[in-house]
Amino acid sequence: NDHAYIDTHPNTIKKYPVRYSAGVWSDVVEVADVGDDAAEYVASIVCKDDPSFKDVRVVSILESSMRKVSDKYCPDAARVGFFSDLPQGGLTDGFPILVATEASLELLNQKLKEKGKDSIPMSRFRPNIVIGGSNKAFDEDKWKAIKIGRGKDAVILHLVKGCPRCKQSCTDQLTGERGEEPVATLSEFRALGRSEEDVYFAQNAVLNGDSYNKGIQVGDPVTILTRGEAVWDMEDVQAE
Repeated sequence: NDHAYIDTHPNTIKKYPVRYSAGVWSDVVEVADVGDDAAEYVASIVCKDDPSFKDVRVVSILESSMRKVSDKYCPDAARVGFFSDLPQGGLTDGFPILVATEASLELLNQKLKEKGKDSIPMSRFRPNIVIGGSNKAFDEDKWKAIKIGRGKDAVILHLVKGCPRCKQSCTDQLTGERGEEPVATLSEFRALGRSEEDVYFAQNAVLNGDSYNKGIQVGDPVTILTRGEAVWDMEDVQAE
């Protein structure tokens, strides 16, 4: 198969009979196995060069399984529901949305080229949203709230803290080869956390409490609503 289709609507996910307990950092959540078609498709890719990957399954978190973002960073405006609950993080690292800018990647690639090294694509950082048109690299460090779109259908995002980068960003997704970049170069000018090993690229984000069930499209205008001081991790992270 050259593709696999997975219906991730919560009503569909909860009908899958096979369930597992899955660990994400210190959290344990319940997930549903989404079937053989998805598993066979992923296995055909990840097992091709390494037969040690045998029992590969694809899962989706159940809507009833709670994994909330950290209250250390979440603003009140991003809380949801009558009881002002924290937003859900799902199976993501820590926050549901990652925002990056083309200007920041351009500066990083400029520094790589000055060393005689190859530039890297934005996909290395796996952002959900990439914003162009910014004239200043890493200006997003101080964005607190942004609006994407126009009018009543616009979506508001709160950028809550910088994202520390691990060795995963040093892995070429096409070849599987792993090197020292971009973390080595980022450590020269983006070691901004409590530890010199904590280097940052892109910003973690959460939706405003009233922005659920809205959508964004490629080419939507972006408006910076508020600015503030940059926020980094309050503890050493040293992601592996």
